[in-house]
Amino acid sequence: MKSEYRQAVESVISQEAKLAEVKEIHAQAVECVAKTAKWVALNEASLKKYEDRLAELELPL
Repeated sequence: MKSEYRQAVESVISQEAKLAEVKEIHAQAVECVAKTAKWVALNEASLKKYEDRLAELELPL
C-alpha cells in the first residue's frame, strides 16, 4: 500500500514539473508570436509606403 501511495506522489510531482516546463515553453511561444506579429505589421506598413510611392511615380506615365 505504501509503495502505491509513494508512486502516486512521485507521479504528481513529475506531472507538476512537466506542467511547469510546458507553461514556460508556452510563455516563450506567446512572446515570440507577439514579436513576429509586430514585425509583420511593421513590414506591411513599410510595403504600403513603398507601394504608395510607386503608384505616385506611375501616375505621370
